[in-house]
Amino acid sequence: MKIDWKVYAAVMGLALIAAIALFIAKIFYLVGAILATLLLALLLGVMKPVKYLGIELVTLSTILIGIMFGSLIGAVYGAVVLIAHLILGRYYIGPYLLWLLPEYALIGVVSGVMGNGIISLVGVSVIAGMNFVNLFLTFLVDRERVGPYVPYVLGNVVINSLLLMQVMPLLL
Repeated sequence: MKIDWKVYAAVMGLALIAAIALFIAKIFYLVGAILATLLLALLLGVMKPVKYLGIELVTLSTILIGIMFGSLIGAVYGAVVLIAHLILGRYYIGPYLLWLLPEYALIGVVSGVMGNGIISLVGVSVIAGMNFVNLFLTFLVDRERVGPYVPYVLGNVVINSLLLMQVMPLLL
């Protein structure tokens, strides 16, 4: 059976349109994740009491970007957006940046490797583990910040776990 060149051209055209649409959708998610994360950071920068409750979108958006674009892009995104979040949110940037940057890069890598599998108790465990490691390292390096950091850690674990389990499936 010989395929008419018009049918072949139409199929190729539709495949090209589908590829462009998928690429544009991915770019839309990337830009949307960046804007939402940084806009929230700006708002938190002027709402001091609220920012200490552990509200942030860096974790959720890093997981999303890691799943959608792979480990390398997820790792770079996590580290870069974390720095922008800390600056725009007017957070204290101290010695804990030494372990936060690798952690957020690692979240991007793990999300890229696990894909949708991270949307589970594994992801919740990663979020909780990361926060409690941060609390422990803060205790070792910067003890006077531990007291104010505890509500942030608890809130961050709850908020990010809920976002991961309830919102992430909707985004994907």
